[in-house]
Amino acid sequence: MDDEPLDYRKSLMSLVMAMFSMAMGVGFIGPLLPVYAETLGASGTWIGAIFGANPFVRALLMLVFGSLSDYRGKKRIMAGGLLGYMVVSIGFVQASTVHHLFFLRAMQGVFSAMISPVARAYAGQLSPRAKEGAVMGMINTGFFAGFAAGPLVGGLLADVFGFHTPFYAMTILNAIAFTCVLAFVPEQKADIPAGAVRPSSLQMALQSVQLLRHELVRGMVLIRSSVGIGHGVFSSLLPLFGQLFLGATSAQVGLAVTSRGLVAALLQKKGGSLADRYNRKWLAISAALLAPIGFLLVPYSQAPYHLVLISMLIGTSFGLSVPSAEAIAVELGRVYDMGKIMGVKEMCRSFTIAIGALIGGMSLDVLGAVGAHAAAAALTGAGLFVALWHLREYRRFSVESTGSMGGNSE
Repeated sequence: MDDEPLDYRKSLMSLVMAMFSMAMGVGFIGPLLPVYAETLGASGTWIGAIFGANPFVRALLMLVFGSLSDYRGKKRIMAGGLLGYMVVSIGFVQASTVHHLFFLRAMQGVFSAMISPVARAYAGQLSPRAKEGAVMGMINTGFFAGFAAGPLVGGLLADVFGFHTPFYAMTILNAIAFTCVLAFVPEQKADIPAGAVRPSSLQMALQSVQLLRHELVRGMVLIRSSVGIGHGVFSSLLPLFGQLFLGATSAQVGLAVTSRGLVAALLQKKGGSLADRYNRKWLAISAALLAPIGFLLVPYSQAPYHLVLISMLIGTSFGLSVPSAEAIAVELGRVYDMGKIMGVKEMCRSFTIAIGALIGGMSLDVLGAVGAHAAAAALTGAGLFVALWHLREYRRFSVESTGSMGGNSE
């Protein structure tokens, strides 16, 4: 990226910085939330519902905010979401019932819907042709690096300074992200002809949903969503499994979650480079198939370090598959509408994470840990094979839309 204009590099790096700060703040509470809920008397089903409330609400609103950003401006929506995150972070400290946690997680979902698809759409518009993988890899490096650092630091803060400390730290880090967006990210709006009638939020959401009629869009969405459902099971049950079944501390659970994010972050640049050189469809799906292997191994862990190794395997899957899937989304966004494409992708992924969390909690109550993780692996694998079918015309689309094979050679 050294040959790109300075303003381009500054804008891109500002988005990376904001994604890192936001993700690290959220990562602080990931290993703690299921255990927090359990101490308040939550059942496995309730734990799944609490964990899934954020992605479920986020999914409901992503289309609106993703599409709205194409008309109203991306900077103000991202800044509003980060400000909301700061307020909710303080609310977690005051939570005293399971219902409070559920409400706060749902509100997190509202504000999250204002950040993730909008930041990715902004980065997609910045991406030069044939460098989509590299640019989205950089954005996801900030995202995964934040989640990598957050759980370990959050676990250590909870063990050393008290259970509520990570929530205060999350407030501070989201304040940093809010400041970065205001100071360094320029506003970016779509060019709207004078006198043109802007569609309503509902109309924009419906237009985004209609994109799923296109087979390639369904295939791209299925890659991310298939892994999302397994991720929902894995993320919601890992802290509970580690602490209750293996006797792990908060810091040890945080290390397991951190290892997944760290490996994924370290591989983003390589994954982006590969996505710009080789066929993105095959790279995304083949790498994603490593995740269900990891899900199956979780209930057979005998020590906390086993969870770390499994998390690293799943992180490898994310690190190599996500840049290719995101690059495909950018290609589709150029043809349709970047905000709508990113919104519908993130909506579907969030829905499946929420469904996975609920399935994980219910399966834990009924089938135990083995059954819950087997369901995650089966659903993920099946979804990826369906995605492969829907993307069978991707090579032709890529050639026609770019005029060359670019990074999608067989």
